[in-house]
Amino acid sequence: MEFAPQKLLKMIDENKKNTNMYLKILESYVNMSIYYQSAIDEIETKLKIIDRELSYHETIGRANMLHQVQSRVKSFESILKKLERKNLMYSPEIVEKELLDIAGIRIICSYIDDIYLILNSLSQQSDITILEVEDYIKEPKESGYRSLHAILEIPVFFFKETRKLKVEIQFRTIAMDFWASLEHGLRYKMTTTEPELAKRLISSALTIATMEEEMLAIRNEIEQQKLNASNNR
Repeated sequence: MEFAPQKLLKMIDENKKNTNMYLKILESYVNMSIYYQSAIDEIETKLKIIDRELSYHETIGRANMLHQVQSRVKSFESILKKLERKNLMYSPEIVEKELLDIAGIRIICSYIDDIYLILNSLSQQSDITILEVEDYIKEPKESGYRSLHAILEIPVFFFKETRKLKVEIQFRTIAMDFWASLEHGLRYKMTTTEPELAKRLISSALTIATMEEEMLAIRNEIEQQKLNASNNR
């Protein structure tokens, strides 16, 4: 059955979450969230294996390329609000078909090249399909925001069925995450659109990007020096 998200959101606002209809619909969300959490678990396991292997790789050999991994399943209320914006009804089938970010993982890497290395490794795995990539590193948003977003599809094996589920992965470096986190809080506090402050936020993003490129260049030079020293032994 399909339900209007506006009606369900109104029930939440009016604190009528104990009605039989709401509880039944909420149960469908809980069951659905189990599937998506399992998809997150599958991807996170793959990431741990990739990170472990790359830390001992003969030519790469950098430990902790994955600085941090965060994950979440979109809340019931957030799903309803997104469906409302898209003028869609609520049902588990509609959610699975129309929304790509129910399962979300944020990967924080140390350097930009780590991001592309890990994404490439995931893309070569036979059970993963890359459905979509939005690269805001090569082409940052007007606000200065930089990140790489990828939608993956992965089969998850359950007790009596196998389901292909979509997971959104957001890649950031430590520097990108620093800027994005602070920028989000600052924009939330801005009561109006203030062009001068917006320009300063963009300028700070460019400064951080320049610094990040310099840190990467320094790392590459150090690694090259170590490689030359090893070859000369």
